Amino acid sequence: MIALYYDTRDLRDRIEGLLADAELYSTLDRDEFQSLIAVTDVGIAGLQRCSSSDVTWLRGAFGQEFARPSCIVVTPLSLARLQRLRTVESHRFQVVWEEEAHDHLRPTLGRVNLLHRDPLRLLGRRMLWAGALHWSMVKAVERICRVSDEWRSGPPAKSVRDLAEDIELPAETFRRYWKEYMPLRCGPKQLLSWALLIWALGERPKTRWDAIAGRARVRRRTLERHSVRLVGCTLSTAAREPALVRRRFRRWVSEVSYVSPPVVPPLLSSMPRPRDTRIQRQRDDVVGSSGLFTAGRRWSVLPGSPGRRNMPTDFVAQAMMAGQ
Repeated sequence: MIALYYDTRDLRDRIEGLLADAELYSTLDRDEFQSLIAVTDVGIAGLQRCSSSDVTWLRGAFGQEFARPSCIVVTPLSLARLQRLRTVESHRFQVVWEEEAHDHLRPTLGRVNLLHRDPLRLLGRRMLWAGALHWSMVKAVERICRVSDEWRSGPPAKSVRDLAEDIELPAETFRRYWKEYMPLRCGPKQLLSWALLIWALGERPKTRWDAIAGRARVRRRTLERHSVRLVGCTLSTAAREPALVRRRFRRWVSEVSYVSPPVVPPLLSSMPRPRDTRIQRQRDDVVGSSGLFTAGRRWSVLPGSPGRRNMPTDFVAQAMMAGQ
């Protein structure tokens, strides 16, 4: 199911027409929309006005927890709207301009849904986005959540000690840094248990359970225990119901995570805040260079800039002249 909020019927009709075969529930009521997005991965906000108060509402509805769903904003293109939406830039938000919706809304929805099918990597991306982590915690997130290519294909570390060795830290130092810097109210062992289970379930369609457990250097019984404790069902049931696993994982993340929306410099600021170069480099590797997500692409500053070379000149001019 996809929750759709709209503020004009024309915009609702256009979005529903483009997603005619999707399970779409539309509403004019913001409270109802927020209750709907609590049980789905993505919400679509069709905002004809897209005022400053609308953007503030979006940030509150989607931006507080690592486990919150993602949002696709559909709105007419203008410079003022671009400036307002710059303040919600993150992996939680994608912008599809109404004038380009026919070409970009469905592909953008597909990319967002694909990202949510791997909830562990999504969590890792959002933790790296949320702020400058200590370098050791950046490496820990890469390792546990398989964000970087270095760790993507193999199983997760089977213990906290192994994880500390992988990132070249003494185990006690690692635990101290985790407690001081990690934006999760849980120990590393809990996240590692989830990582092991989610990885094992992803391997199941092509490999037997005993082989999966052997590759992770654990017993199959360990995987069974993780499934019962974390998801509340047997390993076989969890493999048959991936949506159940994602829901339980998201609920757990919402209980242990805390994050404030990132502070974004003004659109035309020439003095960005200093940032640790290694962390900035890591952030760019994961989410791309600074700019607004629009239909899966980034605008480095404004329409028509080097980050948007393919935008027609007349389309840019119309956006710059738009009043709202």
